[in-house]
Amino acid sequence: MDFSFTKQLSVGNRIIDSAHKKIFDMLDRVECLIGANDHHALSETFNLLEDYLADCFLMEEYIAQAVNFPFDRHALAHQHLLNKVQSIKNELASFNGVYPDTAADHYPKLLRDCFIRHIKYESGPMRIILNTQIYDLVPGCKEAKIKAVLRLYSTFWL
Repeated sequence: MDFSFTKQLSVGNRIIDSAHKKIFDMLDRVECLIGANDHHALSETFNLLEDYLADCFLMEEYIAQAVNFPFDRHALAHQHLLNKVQSIKNELASFNGVYPDTAADHYPKLLRDCFIRHIKYESGPMRIILNTQIYDLVPGCKEAKIKAVLRLYSTFWL
């Protein structure tokens, strides 16, 4: 099931919205790989998803700092989301590539629901602040941040 990223899921920042779109694209890939019983590619995709999430969460923190948004609570939500992704990854791995008939519907829906809930509700306070900023706001780049910023920019611009 291809998921369409709608304006209702926008948090008010091009970089974050683009990252969210890519995450949903990755979840579409998870669904396809479960349906194809491709255990190896699914494991690789989850590894890429986890790495990408770590980069996205770091960029969100930089953006939050740029707009003076207190990020501690949001960082906890990110950790919870990452733990959920890892839990689902481990559960799928336990099937050793022989997934139940319901897996291709159940797990992608569960992941999408987690991300939608995060974007709509847990990101709500940050959305309020970001909607007062320009949509193309880019955080200032200190030398330690440049690597993460450049890696994210290579996939973020619409």
